[in-house]
Amino acid sequence: MKFSSVMLLFFLLTGTVSVAQGQKKETPEERKARIEKIETAKIAFITDKVNLSGEQAQRFWPVYQEHDRKRNDLRQKSRPYKEQNLNALSDDQIQAGLEARLDLRQRELDLEKEYMDKYLRIISPKQLALFYRAEREFTKLLLERLQTASK
Repeated sequence: MKFSSVMLLFFLLTGTVSVAQGQKKETPEERKARIEKIETAKIAFITDKVNLSGEQAQRFWPVYQEHDRKRNDLRQKSRPYKEQNLNALSDDQIQAGLEARLDLRQRELDLEKEYMDKYLRIISPKQLALFYRAEREFTKLLLERLQTASK
C-alpha cells in the first residue's frame, strides 16, 4: 500500500472520528458503521506499516481478529473488579478480588504468548515487532484525533 493510500485512510478515519464526536446520540447502526470504518483504517494502516504481503494478510488478520475477541473477553471479565466499592467489601473479599485480578492478568499474558507463536507461523519476528509498534501508533493517532475532535 502506498503512502497516499494510507493518508486517504487517515483522513477517512479523521472524518469518522469528527462526525462521531459531533453527534449527540448515535444509533446502534451508526456506531457499528463507525467502528467498522475505524477497523478498516486500522487494518490498512497496520498492513502498510508491517509490509504484509497479500498471502500474509489473508492468513494474519483472521488470527488477529480471533486474538482480539479473546483479549476483549478477558478484559470484560476484569471489569467488575475495577468498579467495586472497596468500602463495602471485607478484607477477605478484597483479597479474593486482587487474586482474581492477577489470575486474569496471567491469562492475558498466556494468551499473548499463545498468539505470538501463532503470528510467528505467518510473519517474521521483525514484522511482528513492527505490528506491535504499528498497533500502538494507530491507537495513539486515534486518541489524538478524538481529543482534537472534542475541542
